[in-house]
Amino acid sequence: MEQMSQPMPGTILVVDDDEGVRRVLSRWVSDLGYAVKSAEDADTALEIVRECPIDVALVDVRMPGHDGIWLLDQISRFYPDIAVVFATGLMEMDPMITLRPGVVGYIVKPFSLNDLAKVIKRGMAERKRLEAERRARPRMLAAGMLEGLVVSRS
Repeated sequence: MEQMSQPMPGTILVVDDDEGVRRVLSRWVSDLGYAVKSAEDADTALEIVRECPIDVALVDVRMPGHDGIWLLDQISRFYPDIAVVFATGLMEMDPMITLRPGVVGYIVKPFSLNDLAKVIKRGMAERKRLEAERRARPRMLAAGMLEGLVVSRS
């Protein structure tokens, strides 16, 4: 009898302009048992998100071109089920960014594999919560109608 391989617990997108950092993080994510995609900039990351289901995005804050905050805005707007973790060299981040929906938090470089594992686990839990929250919202069935409810303007 052929043994089925265990499915990956999720897909993590690693976004960092530093090739060495991106390679190490991708290897660590893979070693943790997750599928991994990587991108060297925010624009490439957005292309990957459009083509592949992503659970958690591990995003560098400072990158040439569009930065990690821009990428967060795009993900939040078009892919709100993706949890975002910032990987940064900054010791502190603006709470107006880290407290936004979908943002799990941030980890400061350099960090350990253990720190990465913890934050990805939190990200996966947030991903499930975001998806469940979205599914629980009433669906728009047609203009002016919510599931089980007619909306009128008086």
